Amino acid sequence: MEREQKESETQDEWMDLAEQIDNIQGNDLWRTEPTCPLYEFDRISSRIDEFVHLMRRRDVFDLMFTLRGGIARNKFGLLHEGLFSKALAGTKVLVETYHNIVCTSLDFVCDALPLPGDEHIPTEAKLAFFNETRHMYGRTALMLSGGAALGFYHIGVVKALMANGLLPRVLSGASAGSIVIAMIATRTDEECQRDLFQVHGTDAPGHSGKLMVNFFRPVKTSRISHSTNHHNRENALQQVLHNNAGAFADGKKTWQLLFPVGIRKFSSTLYDIITGHKRAQDVLMSDTEHFRTCCKANIGNFTFQEAFDRTGRILNIIVSPQNRSDPPRLLNYLTAPHVLVWSAAVASSSLPGVFEPNKLLVKDADGTERSESATVASFIDGSMEQDLPMQQLSEMFNINHFIISQANPHAVLLASFGVNKSVWTNKLMGIVTGVLLFLKRQAKAWLENLVESIGGQRIAPMWDTRRGFLKQFFTQEYEGRDIDISLIPWKSHRSVLSAMLHCIYNPSDDEFFEWGEAAERETWKYIPKIKSHVAVEMTLDKCVQKLRLRLLAENRTSKLAPNEIEDMQQTMSNRLPSFFTSASLINMSGLGITDRHNLREEVAKRDVHNIEKLEDDDGDGLPIPKGWKGMGLRGNFSSGSLNRCVSGGSGLFMMDGEADEESATQQKAGESAIIGGTTRRSYLKTTSMSNFYYGRKSNCNLTDALENSESSAVEEFKCSSTV
Repeated sequence: MEREQKESETQDEWMDLAEQIDNIQGNDLWRTEPTCPLYEFDRISSRIDEFVHLMRRRDVFDLMFTLRGGIARNKFGLLHEGLFSKALAGTKVLVETYHNIVCTSLDFVCDALPLPGDEHIPTEAKLAFFNETRHMYGRTALMLSGGAALGFYHIGVVKALMANGLLPRVLSGASAGSIVIAMIATRTDEECQRDLFQVHGTDAPGHSGKLMVNFFRPVKTSRISHSTNHHNRENALQQVLHNNAGAFADGKKTWQLLFPVGIRKFSSTLYDIITGHKRAQDVLMSDTEHFRTCCKANIGNFTFQEAFDRTGRILNIIVSPQNRSDPPRLLNYLTAPHVLVWSAAVASSSLPGVFEPNKLLVKDADGTERSESATVASFIDGSMEQDLPMQQLSEMFNINHFIISQANPHAVLLASFGVNKSVWTNKLMGIVTGVLLFLKRQAKAWLENLVESIGGQRIAPMWDTRRGFLKQFFTQEYEGRDIDISLIPWKSHRSVLSAMLHCIYNPSDDEFFEWGEAAERETWKYIPKIKSHVAVEMTLDKCVQKLRLRLLAENRTSKLAPNEIEDMQQTMSNRLPSFFTSASLINMSGLGITDRHNLREEVAKRDVHNIEKLEDDDGDGLPIPKGWKGMGLRGNFSSGSLNRCVSGGSGLFMMDGEADEESATQQKAGESAIIGGTTRRSYLKTTSMSNFYYGRKSNCNLTDALENSESSAVEEFKCSSTV
């Protein structure tokens, strides 16, 4: 069965086999038994009963009061790795039920109305509540590491997450991961499914309509080859020897592979002396130019701000400055809004000894492109110094949870990927694993302290010392924390040696699909864990978007006089707590900067219709969907029996058969599923800065620019409404 599972073609097939394996090993009984020392099952059961009781009473205010400080991601021990490494098909049913109830409670607060006689809770107050709760709960970010050609495995990870509606909107990439994440962040979900995952170019404004995967080209080859042919009968070494990337076809690249990255500049000079070349940079110039051409064709001609406004995804790319004083730089639409994404991806992927350092390019207001800095400012591979910029993302975007796809072969040796850290291993193996991890941590700490002690005596910038001794390369983190999710996308497809040999490699179209499918299968085993970790977060985000659209619809349908608004605010301030009366709608707008603007009148009208429909509801209660949608899980019954209401639950936890009914209902209402589907409803935010930056002439003033931006938004809104 395990062999069949490694060859399964669909996620449902993989999950069916996982259930059968769990049944044979007795892990299905473990899942149904609530008692376990890894988490506080008694407190979870009490909290489930409390939420169910409040929903049955339809006490929206008390439910908001309880939820406001009663939910957190790492509460009751819910993130313990042992809860997800025992069974293949999922975690404890009680844990699934808890997340189910919390998501249903949030939907209830978002959609249900108070009982007759109770004071009405304004939409603004609910939006403030969800904004603050979402900020308190934190966000998830997807991080794609470097890995040269192995970065194509990241495509399968993204595809699996997108198919399950679990792709975060905060995305980060380094080196090869920056190229993949840039291709994702500049395309919509539909364009990714239709074009990128099928190795087709995207025909849309800003895109080239081409997709080139032959990033590596031998120096002496003057013609760009768009396809490669490999014989299936060749083994891994023969494939690398015959590949047109030139890792072994070109003498200098073969020479460079024999030396560590840190001394490749010296080895390059040594090779040039031996062979008679004058300058090392002249040898690799054509390769770098071809690489720029590939990245520009694949990513498109977008700035970070334009990419954000187009897709709503927060794209982050890390680059390493080639100077003595600056730390690694995180580029996104806040820190570098005018920088062209493809130039950032090229700079982040400029591996020393393979590609030349590159500069960042920016787009001016009139559309012209130029270098970001007038001085000579070049950047090299971001993965060299900060493969996973977790701290910077946490500080900037309120990230407290990471999904990490690590494709670097050396990360397996430097991190703990090669050992089994599960609490379910036998005690002897647990001791051996603990000793190995201890020795690895001590070696990294020794090197770090040694460099710091030596560098402390140098009269030089701090980062000059760190770069000179390769401290960052050996001591940086290549995996997440215990509560995060870290995976190696090629783990079940090839060995570490084979991975190292395929770093400088141009895959054919067939190999591109093969690598993506292997990464998908590797990601499927983490889907139950990811769903459990992000279920509440996704529901909070969905409710915020729904309330913003509802508030927009209410503002169109009702025109309150200023004195009526003042009376309403005064009434609310006499009774309601801070999350109702605080100016969170304005103060917390900074938390909504990750929401793109794409207004759809149809959705707004639908929310008004849903409100009217709620008023006619008989008040019998809210449903608690059962099971996990899209997981192939059966027989996971949640406690409670509440009747169905308009909110429809979170869409994360449903029994087989209910998913089809829910999908049909949403399609009839014109609503696309956010969780558990392949499409994502448009996000609403207040401004589109790319319209302001690039939609104006250089001689217009600020007022004219704002008017042009507003008129552009209105025209876009009319077009989307017509569609």
